[in-house]
Amino acid sequence: MSKTNINLINRVLELYKILPRAPKSALAIDEFKEKVRHYYDCDIEEKSFVKAIQRDLELIPQLLSAGELTLIESRGRKAAQYCLSQNAFIEQFNSELALVLVMANNYLCEYLPTDIQQNVNGFFEAAKQQLIKDTRLDNWQSRFRFVSQNFTENAENPYDSEVIKIIYQAVLEDGIWLEAEYRKENHFDSHTYMLKPHGIIHCGNKQFLIASKIVKEKGELRTFNMLNFESVNIIPEKISVNINPYDIDALVEGREFEWALFDREEQDIFFVFNEELLEELQRNPIGKNQIISYLEDHHYELTAQCVITKSCMDWFMKNAHLIQVITPSVLREEVVYRATVALERNEIVDPFLNI
Repeated sequence: MSKTNINLINRVLELYKILPRAPKSALAIDEFKEKVRHYYDCDIEEKSFVKAIQRDLELIPQLLSAGELTLIESRGRKAAQYCLSQNAFIEQFNSELALVLVMANNYLCEYLPTDIQQNVNGFFEAAKQQLIKDTRLDNWQSRFRFVSQNFTENAENPYDSEVIKIIYQAVLEDGIWLEAEYRKENHFDSHTYMLKPHGIIHCGNKQFLIASKIVKEKGELRTFNMLNFESVNIIPEKISVNINPYDIDALVEGREFEWALFDREEQDIFFVFNEELLEELQRNPIGKNQIISYLEDHHYELTAQCVITKSCMDWFMKNAHLIQVITPSVLREEVVYRATVALERNEIVDPFLNI
């Protein structure tokens, strides 16, 4: 391929990247010039430069596999403007990728702020069109559903708020720091923190911000339930603060984002369980080095090591009628205490006994 053709391809691709995508506002050619000038002859006259950009823009519709290039004609002193439709793409999706994107849209729409969804919705629309083209079916979105783990659905997307938008901006732009008012889970009072955001962990129906909390010019790595931020404000970057490196995989493995019992100390657990739980525990080990042994009469014993997080404790309580905890004693006592309180609060009292 000649150098001239390569340069033409680079120019057109650069224009494609710069073109705003609906619902963003269209751009006039003058707004393109500085961004693409280095792709054109440095000695080109201004009028010829504008015409060259126009010619290159006219090539883009021929390259699109979906969507279109919209031209808003000039009016009076207002120059002509250009914009891509939401679903405009050069890339050709195969059926597998298109299906993945359609399924992802069903899932992500429950957790992303509306602004972010609108900016990427074109990908999903193009994927849907590709599926219709490949399969002659127009109802792919009705064939897959992600269902919330909650027994009731949220009335609306709780993550569509200004606070969440700022947090996403801080995560995506590395130099942003936040001053945040945050309320810890299961607490009523909020506190103000200075945070250096790093990333986001999604677990079930919750999202957690990974951030360094600044304490005396040092960063302490913490996770924060994103729905518990009452306000966040962008502040100037703090160069002098020492931020420790972090490993997101280690945070996920240790479930740092969850509240935990017993000072987060790893426990050696040993319990007996009914075979009704066997398949679940084989598929989803409750801790490290898990060993399951058959006892008798449809019962098994299990040993493992794990941190007793909130979700782990919830699992023990949900299945308390199928489990006998042997060790550690603190876990057994916690299960007994919670079960006793539940029994006392739900004890059936015969109203006729007091007559």
